[in-house]
Amino acid sequence: MMQNIVDSPFKSISILYRKSHVWLNNSCIQHGLTAAQAVVILIICDFQVLTQDEITKRLALDKSVIAKTVTKLEESGFLVRSTNARDKRTYDISPTEKSWQIYPFIKEQIDHIFQRMTQQMTKKEQAEFQRLLSLAAKAAISVDD
Repeated sequence: MMQNIVDSPFKSISILYRKSHVWLNNSCIQHGLTAAQAVVILIICDFQVLTQDEITKRLALDKSVIAKTVTKLEESGFLVRSTNARDKRTYDISPTEKSWQIYPFIKEQIDHIFQRMTQQMTKKEQAEFQRLLSLAAKAAISVDD
């Protein structure tokens, strides 16, 4: 018997990831950004200053992907790098005014995407789903590969 595609948690997560990226890409293209770039801007604005390694860990992405994304955002005027005071081999990455201007738009789009994917849930279910997603993400980040 063939299993329904959404009966598997892994398949459901895969669908949610893919659809949310497509939706974020579509909304950010007008600003010349990809979904991946928007998420990096979001996290850097959230924390105000992060090293490239911290971005990699917080987003659980490959170092080379983050390096390329940060370089592209720096070239586009969204981010600035400065030498870390404690470790001269490390760069602190900070948002520019251009990032701060787009930040509310990105947050709004992510909220809209969350509403879109949870539209069949009650407000209570949405809050519980968000809590559980956060819990699962924290667990996944804390586990060594």
